[in-house]
Amino acid sequence: EERETLTNWLIVESHPMLSIVASGGMGKTALVWYWLQEDIIRSEYQPKGIIWWSFYDKEAGFESFLTHAIEYASGGKVDAKKIESTKDKMDILYTFLSENQFLLVLDGVESLLRAYASMGSPYQGDEVKEDEKKDYKACVDPNCGIFLQMLASVPKTKTLITTSICPKELDDLEGVLTMELIQLSLEDAFEFFYRQGVKGTRAEIIAACESYGCHPLSLRMLSGMITHDPEHPGDIREWVRYYSKLKDIGVYNSLDIAYNSLDKRKQEFISRLSAFRNPVGYDAVAIFNDFGSEEEFNGALLELVERGMLFREEKGNKFDMHPIVRMYCYERLMDKEGIHSKLRDYFAKIPEPEKIESVDVLAPVIELYHHTVRAGRYDKAVVLFRDRLAVPLLGTFGAYQRRIELLRDLFPDSEDKLPRLNDKEDQAWTLNALAVSYGLSGQSGRAMPLLEMAIAIWNEQGNKKWLAIGLSNLAANQIRIGELDAAEDNYRQKIKICREIRDESREAMGHSSLGLLHSYQGKFDESEKGLKRALELFKNLNKVERSKGIVYLYCSIRSLLMSNIEDTFKFAEKARKQAEVDYSEREIIRAEYFLGAAYLMKGNLVKTEEHLTEALKRDRKINLVEFEPDILLEFARLRFKQNHKEEALKFAEEALLIADRCEYRLKQADIHNFLAEFYRDAGDLEKAKKHGEIAKERAKCGYKPALEKAEKLLNSIEKG
Repeated sequence: EERETLTNWLIVESHPMLSIVASGGMGKTALVWYWLQEDIIRSEYQPKGIIWWSFYDKEAGFESFLTHAIEYASGGKVDAKKIESTKDKMDILYTFLSENQFLLVLDGVESLLRAYASMGSPYQGDEVKEDEKKDYKACVDPNCGIFLQMLASVPKTKTLITTSICPKELDDLEGVLTMELIQLSLEDAFEFFYRQGVKGTRAEIIAACESYGCHPLSLRMLSGMITHDPEHPGDIREWVRYYSKLKDIGVYNSLDIAYNSLDKRKQEFISRLSAFRNPVGYDAVAIFNDFGSEEEFNGALLELVERGMLFREEKGNKFDMHPIVRMYCYERLMDKEGIHSKLRDYFAKIPEPEKIESVDVLAPVIELYHHTVRAGRYDKAVVLFRDRLAVPLLGTFGAYQRRIELLRDLFPDSEDKLPRLNDKEDQAWTLNALAVSYGLSGQSGRAMPLLEMAIAIWNEQGNKKWLAIGLSNLAANQIRIGELDAAEDNYRQKIKICREIRDESREAMGHSSLGLLHSYQGKFDESEKGLKRALELFKNLNKVERSKGIVYLYCSIRSLLMSNIEDTFKFAEKARKQAEVDYSEREIIRAEYFLGAAYLMKGNLVKTEEHLTEALKRDRKINLVEFEPDILLEFARLRFKQNHKEEALKFAEEALLIADRCEYRLKQADIHNFLAEFYRDAGDLEKAKKHGEIAKERAKCGYKPALEKAEKLLNSIEKG
């Protein structure tokens, strides 16, 4: 019945996307795989190409999917590894999928969602922590959420996703059809037991299946236990015997039955294997060989595979477990810290890579870190993170979400409490590192409470250097969400502290940050004084400071807000040169963006396109969420001037999607102002007024240039 539904969707239904939603162990993956093999491949319905991608493999992330899918869809003609921008990859793949008839299967999409973002997600099964905004359903990577929405409207290709939670980004989309799997039919359940070799009357087998709600994984466990019974192999009466025994003590669970039917050594063995987060080879599982001989060990492995408690990938000879089984067995693992210590020692022996060219190269270090945490050695874990992971994940790859996943493991008691570290300075450093990662990934609301805790520690310890850093990071996040007055107080406090400890470099940065804030507040004279003071201080320092380039950027922002074309251009050029010297990818991106904005004001659209493209390409390469809405908005303005109205609107809406998700209040004001202008010029005064009013409300936080623009626009709209 389910296979018929899938075939009907593929050949008759107009919906481009079908979402199969079911709890873990319901057989989503098995259903789709069997349907493809039996009903589609080599049939008259087979599309031009089939792309199957499983996100259950921890290394098979969204970026990796794009790369492999492009190479397949292009017939190997496009080398996706040479495409640096994630967004460019998305657009190229979308084009291939739009122009050709493909079937795209995305298996295990819940792995992309916030509910399963933590390093401990392999042990959590179907247990998720919900929230009012339903953010737990949202994609961790905004680009991934956008691409799923793109797939829901692709003309020729059809996309089939399997997931335990439907992504928030797909809610209420017209192009998405949902199919829920509740249970296996009684006929299929009976047939399954029969094929597994279970003997008994139809009534006995149906009764057993009904008792477990015809849940496929439960039936797999149950049939494995029955067929491996040492006294009466395959006899359904064994189920009756176990059921009646367990019912008396209130336990009624197929995993209980399957687990309890193992002897003690095999129970301990499967529980130890559950500590591995990913598929592992024979050498890895062999570290838990306590069976006395290799022959007995291999026999135990094969029996667990036959019982359905362990998967074996024959091609690579790797072993893995279903998430539900892993969660169950891990809960029963005795001496968790001791087992993770053993795994820590195993991963510690893997040699360090000579060159780190991608995040994937860091996988053994990440596993080492994970097991160090799970072994309860939090103090060693934070040192490992700081020495081997912090810099490449932040500066080199911009892997902010991966940093968040790793650092959150140091907060086993929740992020509302301090990380489980003995040293106060380590606690504050960790709070700050996690906050910086949240801030750069567009989650300032989560960053600020952490920074406040870090600041309290540094205040208590009298560590004024780090106190100044914490206040500055807090102020930066406050600006993002529109708390400008609070940010001003923190920058002034930072400057005062830096004077006390004679830290001229950080004092200069305090003046420059305050100068930037004054620009947003429309206090352009005060802004100029602060920025000049910052440059004077840097000039007095003996060494060349990288931060000098940031001051030039802030001068460029001030000039842009004042519509001063020449100064915007002059300071952006200076900032670009300095960023190249310092090799600061973050500042290169901003400088390229301001150069594009300056050329747009000059009317040089060719140069505008060149610099904005460079900015966006670099920005998306490291997923720098903070600046993407600004660059997209500038692209919208460029397309508007080129009279490509449809593209202009698309860029603006994409910018707004990110700004809304990240609650970037100042950016929201700018984007709504543009949309108010766009619809006013298009003659749709109702939409123009709506966007103008939103822009005005967003800008009331103290963003004076945007507020004045919104009021001017609303006045012109009122006059028609």
